[in-house]
Amino acid sequence: MLPLRDDLPTRSRYSQAAGIERIVPRAVARPHTRGELAAVVAWAEARDLPVTPRGAGSAMDGSSIGAGLVLDLTALDAGAPVRIDPVTRLAVVAPGLSGGQLAAAAAPHGLRFGPDPSSLAWATVGGMIGTNAAGARSYRLGAVDRWVEAIELWTTDGPLELRRGVAPDPAHPVVDRFVRDAAPLLDRLEAVVRPRWPRTRKNTAGYGLHRFWSTGDLLDLVIGSEGTLGPILGATLRLEPIPTVHHTLEVVLQERAGLGAAVEALAGAEPVAIELLDASFLRLVGATAPGEAPWQGAGAVLLVDVEGSDAAEVGDRIDRARAALAAAGAAVREASSPEGRAALWNLRHRASPILAALADGRRSLQVIEDGCVPPASLDRYLAAIQAACDAERIDVVMFGHAGDGHVHVNLLPDLGRPGWLAAVRRIHDRVLATLRHLGGTPAGEHGAGRLRAPVLGELLGPEAIACFAAIKSAFDPAGRWNPGVILSDGSDPFQRLKLGDAAEALAPGVAEELAELEARRGYGRSRWDAAPVPEERGSS
Repeated sequence: MLPLRDDLPTRSRYSQAAGIERIVPRAVARPHTRGELAAVVAWAEARDLPVTPRGAGSAMDGSSIGAGLVLDLTALDAGAPVRIDPVTRLAVVAPGLSGGQLAAAAAPHGLRFGPDPSSLAWATVGGMIGTNAAGARSYRLGAVDRWVEAIELWTTDGPLELRRGVAPDPAHPVVDRFVRDAAPLLDRLEAVVRPRWPRTRKNTAGYGLHRFWSTGDLLDLVIGSEGTLGPILGATLRLEPIPTVHHTLEVVLQERAGLGAAVEALAGAEPVAIELLDASFLRLVGATAPGEAPWQGAGAVLLVDVEGSDAAEVGDRIDRARAALAAAGAAVREASSPEGRAALWNLRHRASPILAALADGRRSLQVIEDGCVPPASLDRYLAAIQAACDAERIDVVMFGHAGDGHVHVNLLPDLGRPGWLAAVRRIHDRVLATLRHLGGTPAGEHGAGRLRAPVLGELLGPEAIACFAAIKSAFDPAGRWNPGVILSDGSDPFQRLKLGDAAEALAPGVAEELAELEARRGYGRSRWDAAPVPEERGSS
């Protein structure tokens, strides 16, 4: 029997991820073996259904929901051991392994995976590769692409192994099509596309052309491809030694306008993370949990982590940070014990749960939640967002990764107010124009997905979209895998919101269940196991 269901409760549970959109799929499959994977893909092909690969469902950009077959890969090869070589510092893993499981397997060897997205505990390896996830440590350690040595990709022409620095099998049909059809176009258009490419430290808007043009590795086009080129079957990841010395500085700035200078001053300390709690977030916490907001009236708070394995060397870097911040007139608190550091980081880690638990008809709506600009422009970007929201009388909360110029924006519209959706659209358009003006990107680490696909042409130009289409055609000539993601299908993401009266109907009780899951950040819970168990389907 196929591990496939088409009952409404199961389909409803897979209609949403962590983002703002809802699409009820035609069916859901959860294969355990590659044989089962082949069978359910054949089932979809026989019915001309698109296929959307999915991990834990923590994606923000609509890339893990779709109208055809949703392919839950959390159980694929789940029994395979995590193979860690402590000498080469490489880990060979299955796609459904969570970041938390990877951390637990690597820690006994004194190793860790560099990227640390906030969803690391439950986000799957396949999902993190698919969006080129990053996180707080990206300031020094970068995004997932720096840590991937090899990928095995499912294609309609058979599995394709891609290894960094190694030419792929030229006889594989995907490689042949790419070399024959896509590569010449990418070469010809590079001089046109590069000048329009975002001038940011992070960017996940579309396929990784900038990486590919630097390395020539097809691997760099698959990383960040969001399931549009096929699902990840397995990966080899780089690990690094866990630092033994850690220190956190809490930097309080009286004015938001001092952010750019503070980030620049901190660069000499080589921190691993420079995180932002904007005044808008501090005001929200002051209103909802007054005892947890000691910085009321501040323009911004930065949380800075410095780490290493040599106490004297780390101490020297901390001294440099102290001197730079003192010259900038910032107030600083510090901690080096695990308990003290956790206390300083507590509020940042609680940001998403606080937003998910809002009352009074307000809901956090992340339509512009992943914008990234050159760090020197961070002050101007924050001010522009605040001005756009003030003009529409919609509250906003901002936090993120200041060192990268990367801001997570949460609009808080009152869903009972007439015209709220039109106001949100106007904010979206105004902020997008600001991103273009500042040389930024709407997708720093969460991917383009369905949410941002419609604006990529305007941002990157038609030549970049032509390159994307050529890459897609080489890997997926039938257009089976996740259509509408990265390459827009012309649909309007504002017409498929999970909020409001127009939201697509779900099975009774499931909308409330999904809202609770979001509030509790319960993405590690299997939606397949949560659903009533119907009889699984035969191959017909």
